Amino acid sequence: MREEITALLQRDLVFLDCEMTGGDFERNDVIEVGCVRAQLPTLAAKGEYGVKVAPRSTRGSDLRSVKIAHYSPKLWKNALPIERAMAELREFADGCVLVGWATHNDLLFVNATTDRLGSPRLFDDGYIELQDWAQQRFGLPRSPGLQRIADQLKIVRDQEHSALDDALVTYEVFRILWRFGPDELRQALPSLGWDSYSELAGDIELEEQELSDRLQELAAFVVLGADTETLLARRRG
Repeated sequence: MREEITALLQRDLVFLDCEMTGGDFERNDVIEVGCVRAQLPTLAAKGEYGVKVAPRSTRGSDLRSVKIAHYSPKLWKNALPIERAMAELREFADGCVLVGWATHNDLLFVNATTDRLGSPRLFDDGYIELQDWAQQRFGLPRSPGLQRIADQLKIVRDQEHSALDDALVTYEVFRILWRFGPDELRQALPSLGWDSYSELAGDIELEEQELSDRLQELAAFVVLGADTETLLARRRG
């Protein structure tokens, strides 16, 4: 395993999801941030952070994006200014390696936001792409959506969509892939029910060889570097 990857996997993990007013990271804004902090190898959760963020403007917003986020001036009445939200995210995620789903999309926006604020980028050295890990585990020809994998793993998702909700689902998907090796997961899938993810809650205990195997597997889905060109290349596929 490369030294840089080994160092990243020794950090706490932060599972991040953002909601935006559209898909253009230079023009549109982050309007919600949600994340969960956890620690390998037990994956014990160490905290959650979720906040609504005031956009600079809603002009040029994508209607589908704001509808997904349930954005309205009334619901966002007490939203934080972006400067404070980014400062709180930086404090919450300090020392962590980022884990996400189609993570390049969120990172493009987070990077553009910190650049506009004139502050250092938050996750500039790399991240773990959970979407790629799930695609490999399920043998899928194309990148799957988070909801598809959550449904297959019988992970309950709250009816009201939010950034924190998606961060929690991302965390739960990671927990199951971490708990079960590839063969174990195939055997466990038919018996999973909608209460299984709560039954499997709590610290994950892996034997020494299992832990080594899982870290080696996970290392393949670490993306080193998070500069704009690398992220855009990931977006283009």
